[in-house]
Amino acid sequence: MTDRNQTNLLGIIRPIHLMTALTMYLAGAGLARYLGARVDLSALGLGLSWLLCILLGVFLLGDYFGISFEDPILPARSMVTSTEDQKKSPQSNLLLFGALALFSSAGVLTVLMGLRGEITPAVGVVLLACFIFSTLVVAPGLNLKYSGIGEFMISFCLVVFPPALSFYTQYGEFHRFLSLGIFPLFPLHLALILTLRLRSYPENYRADRKTLMVRLGWVRGIFLHNLLVLSAFLLFGAAMLFGMPLRIVGPVFLTLIPAGYLIKTYSGLEHGTPVRWPLIILLALVVFFLPVYLIAFTTWVF
Repeated sequence: MTDRNQTNLLGIIRPIHLMTALTMYLAGAGLARYLGARVDLSALGLGLSWLLCILLGVFLLGDYFGISFEDPILPARSMVTSTEDQKKSPQSNLLLFGALALFSSAGVLTVLMGLRGEITPAVGVVLLACFIFSTLVVAPGLNLKYSGIGEFMISFCLVVFPPALSFYTQYGEFHRFLSLGIFPLFPLHLALILTLRLRSYPENYRADRKTLMVRLGWVRGIFLHNLLVLSAFLLFGAAMLFGMPLRIVGPVFLTLIPAGYLIKTYSGLEHGTPVRWPLIILLALVVFFLPVYLIAFTTWVF
């Protein structure tokens, strides 16, 4: 396989987005286990397979329409996007047929989940909302990706729905630990998306793509990023006040060290500090994934 094919493959599967969905899915199941639910591996596997089929199908469909989910670790120029020329090529048909095959597989998995009695009203709402939100992001006529709300919808699809799906399939009903443990991760992921948007800011600005960062301007966008990171840790602190155990939330505050350095690095950009994208991307990934890992590890082990 050539280097270009490897890059295209990474562009198709979006490794960071899939890792986000996977770790959030495991965190949701871990919270259910911590609350005393007996983990059903069959239900867990079916739900994860459904989620992966939907996300990969949306990625392929977005590539076909040229409205793709960008991945934080891949430069924008290496992402698989569909131009008008690409839509006329045989490869574009593979994207469309692949998306349809994955959506069909998700439909089959939905039937299997229904036959097993796993689709409760709560699970059904999560499945429907996840499918609708994710497909709306890549819908060609809506252009939500460049509307200023696309970032919020992407974070919902990757951070909110996966743990909700695994939690409801295992625990069966809502518990405040789900919102207290998961909701603070939403601003952290949105901050990660803003980092991605900042990296592609010059290109989006020249092309008049109205992303959230372009609408705000890069200075206010950096301020919003820093505010989101700080608000996430305030929400984790508030979660403990509302009964979230210290053993789950406490380790998350270790992330304050890389988070503080990231905020300091961003603040220096306003004063002309050279941009070191490898460091910024690494810090942004650590600030999001380290709390997710700590929550998932704690809930599965203890």
